[in-house]
Amino acid sequence: MPWANGRGTSYEIARDGGDVWNWRVAIAPIVEAGPFSVLAGVDRQLVVIDPAPLDLVIDGSRLHLRRGEVARFAGEALVDAELPEGATRDLGLMIRRGVASGSMMVVSSGVATGRILVAVEKSVVVVTGESVVLEAGDALVGDRNEQVEIVSGLICALEVTS
Repeated sequence: MPWANGRGTSYEIARDGGDVWNWRVAIAPIVEAGPFSVLAGVDRQLVVIDPAPLDLVIDGSRLHLRRGEVARFAGEALVDAELPEGATRDLGLMIRRGVASGSMMVVSSGVATGRILVAVEKSVVVVTGESVVLEAGDALVGDRNEQVEIVSGLICALEVTS
């Protein structure tokens, strides 16, 4: 899907709702520095899923994000992306404020529970007794909360409700 500001494209993993979504999960390649789309009434969370870090300047405050680190900000915030080591990708969760709720948490061991699980880096997980290798960006999407044992790697567990 094209970004609202026309500066890139995101690859949707899941959403609730039609053209006007309640929440949306997508992976976005960030290939050039520049502004994020302003999304009024939306709460945003993102995590870097590539080795290259991402610097965000959110309403004038700088945040340096390495792989697996989560940022949270309002869609109304003025956000500029900088790419200190070149292009990278992020996994984003966008939630329409007052309509839905959600969170993302990155875990590296034990059991990950969530409606949507996305590999932040190459990971080995056990799902219903079967070992599965996930590359960065691969997702497990279920209708209910799934329990997945993390053998190695980093997994982002996303909880969403409408």
